[in-house]
Amino acid sequence: MNTADAHAFGVGTSSFCGASTMEDVEIRPARRGEASRAAEMLARLRPAPGMSDAAGGLIHSHPDNQILAVRAGEIVGSCLLVPGAGRCAMVLMPRLAPTGLARWDERTAARLLRAAAARAYVTHDARLIQALAEPEAESPVTGALKRAGFAPLAVLAYLRRPVGQEKRGEEAPTRLTWKRYSRWRHRTFAQIIEQTYEGSRDCPGLAGLRTVDDVIRTHKATGTFRPSAWHLAIADRNPVGIVLVNPLGGRGELVYLGVVPEARGRGLGRTLLARAIADTARMGLPVLGLAVDVENEPAMRLYFGAGFKEIRRRMTWFIPKERLEGLAKV
Repeated sequence: MNTADAHAFGVGTSSFCGASTMEDVEIRPARRGEASRAAEMLARLRPAPGMSDAAGGLIHSHPDNQILAVRAGEIVGSCLLVPGAGRCAMVLMPRLAPTGLARWDERTAARLLRAAAARAYVTHDARLIQALAEPEAESPVTGALKRAGFAPLAVLAYLRRPVGQEKRGEEAPTRLTWKRYSRWRHRTFAQIIEQTYEGSRDCPGLAGLRTVDDVIRTHKATGTFRPSAWHLAIADRNPVGIVLVNPLGGRGELVYLGVVPEARGRGLGRTLLARAIADTARMGLPVLGLAVDVENEPAMRLYFGAGFKEIRRRMTWFIPKERLEGLAKV
């Protein structure tokens, strides 16, 4: 990012670790003793329109991962960065205090978001940097995200399905055998996951951001990794699909499901989903949940046809691959 680009985003060109001022607001990481004070003060504020309440809450975190807006020595805004496994990070939406600023100052919010994304990239080596908002067409949050260099990735539908005494499902169109994940099969699992990405309609903007090993590390860190619920489907000695389930928050979470291109159109998705439901029941969990890109129409049909119900939607924003290197200059 050149100087002109940086000013277009409303951020300074100095290091994010130091002071960066515009008008009279300084954007910087929290110092010792400031993180708790900022969290306690700003947690009382109502979120801006369009902010996801799941992503907007302030929690206690390492001070280096809390970016503050400071004016005349007073904390007037905060944005929290949550690093994750597999070179990913979540930037929680900022909150701004009305004292000294308007209730929602888009430029200050954008500077907080940008500084948090820069810290994720430079300090934590993150390559998938995300933020969540309510799926509104336009809102103050949308303007701040765009200023900060984020772009829309997908509208995610969060689905749930009770797991109980399941009726015997239809037989698989091709006889399948199942192989559980193990470190000796890690490379095979990685290769098949990569193959299932070909032609995928689920968050296509993620292509090329991270390695498949990064993705697997993220999958393992979602809830509690249970290799006994990670399965590779084999037909005629060839891997044709993959299904991964982890316990998460008292339910099963379908972390990933995919079919290789040459095996699509045979009903294997239903068989893989039945496996996920069975594994959830076997772990004694009452519900199976998942998140899916609403633009992925075949997947939406599959899940709704299997009895899943939508509980809410979120808009996912991310820093596109071509903008990542510019974060090093913020």
